[in-house]
Amino acid sequence: MENKENQSLHSQNAVFRIALGANILAWLILAFYVINFMGDLQSVVQNWPLQMPPDLLQQIVAWSSLLSKPLFGAFYFFILQGISQLLYVGLDIYLDLTDTGEEDEEETEA
Repeated sequence: MENKENQSLHSQNAVFRIALGANILAWLILAFYVINFMGDLQSVVQNWPLQMPPDLLQQIVAWSSLLSKPLFGAFYFFILQGISQLLYVGLDIYLDLTDTGEEDEEETEA
């Protein structure tokens, strides 16, 4: 009966795999956005006088759209890294809570 009460609804290995997957996905997304940004930047530099609009406001809009790609990549990267770290912290808290409960039972039995 006690064994059923101590069982959890999750597997520690599953939490580790999800956190590892979030880390890998974060790095892949960041790499994709950086490569995409470098390709766009190369295209702009090669065709500088032809692609840039003559109006200053339109140039600002063009540069902001170009620079938004690495910002979005960094945003997704930090969100996924945060999720991964929260999973690890949650697992640590769970393990600390379950370990102290077992130690208290052993002390009361002795």
